[in-house]
Amino acid sequence: MSVWPASPGVRVGLALFGIGVGCILIDVLPFFAGSHDRPLWLNLACLAAPAGLLIALGAVVRAGRAAQRRALDQVEYRR
Repeated sequence: MSVWPASPGVRVGLALFGIGVGCILIDVLPFFAGSHDRPLWLNLACLAAPAGLLIALGAVVRAGRAAQRRALDQVEYRR
């Protein structure tokens, strides 16, 4: 059991980030061996890392704001 329940957006974002980092490693490591022509699809797959990061951060901010609204509703301090 996890410490806090992750929202589906966070899970999807982290999965995309992990896939993107894996593609970045697959794309960059052959350069050290002298290979310079990588396929376009692999270069485009590397964009999954920043996209996943943005999705996960957006989901975390959204969850935090929802928790803040619930806390304000409990203390009846809503403006």
